[in-house]
Amino acid sequence: MRFLDKLLVTVALLMFGQALLQAVTKHWDELSGNARRPPPSWQQEKAPPSDRPVPHRPPPGLALLPPPSDRDPTVTINPSPPRQANQRSSGTAFAAGRDGAWLTAKHVVDGCGRVHVRHGQAWDQATVAFADADADIAIVGTYGGVPLLPVSEGPLAVGEDGYAFGFAGQGGPSSIHATLLGRARTLQGGRMAGSTPVLAWAEREWQPPGERWIGGMSGGPLTTADGAVVGIMSVASERRGRIYTVAPEVIGRVMRDRLYKFMPVGAAPVLATQDGFDRARAELMNRRTVVQILCSS
Repeated sequence: MRFLDKLLVTVALLMFGQALLQAVTKHWDELSGNARRPPPSWQQEKAPPSDRPVPHRPPPGLALLPPPSDRDPTVTINPSPPRQANQRSSGTAFAAGRDGAWLTAKHVVDGCGRVHVRHGQAWDQATVAFADADADIAIVGTYGGVPLLPVSEGPLAVGEDGYAFGFAGQGGPSSIHATLLGRARTLQGGRMAGSTPVLAWAEREWQPPGERWIGGMSGGPLTTADGAVVGIMSVASERRGRIYTVAPEVIGRVMRDRLYKFMPVGAAPVLATQDGFDRARAELMNRRTVVQILCSS
């Protein structure tokens, strides 16, 4: 047999052997329940939105969070003083539910003469499209074209990790790792009088370290480890290291009332971990899913 013929036979045998190995491996994986799945394509990740919120799987071994109750502990909030002329304040908002819609805390935009949302180095004028009668949640409308965050109503577990993102201090990007303590109710007077369910969280770590002025974080999302929003930053006790967020059932109710859609987790995957939650913050802000909001009298 000539050299060229031997070479062709050798190549054919190698190709046959490789194909046989792949077939045997696939068969073994299917028998053992370890079938390999192809990596999701962008089309698979951009699954269509749903009328139902994203289901959440809490970590195993933890007690499930009970439903809201009138017997939940009450947190009394002192009413905010009236806005002064030319007063300015800032908060955080995030994209969810519909293109061009930004969820935030109601107290961030309450009493504002003008509202602007940061768009890169510019500030785009926004309008307050909705403010809830009782809960600390509002929606502003402005530019779209950014990935929307998924929203979940749970179930959650007591002791579960959560991650909050926003613009603390003088507007610096910040993130918080917190642990879920349980349910509570806020009680407030003044213009924002009412009682509404919230979740209570214990602060564990701030990024960047040393940043503890939580005011500008108001309105920002608090997500689970898989990136689904389960709270909106509402109020905090800095002395006790406690954070209170709008309950996920309230967020879901507002979105359904507004006929907004719920995005699947895979539509805009941002995973947060105890070691890398600040990287998740950077990704959310770089793609402008979480933005700074400015209120002017």
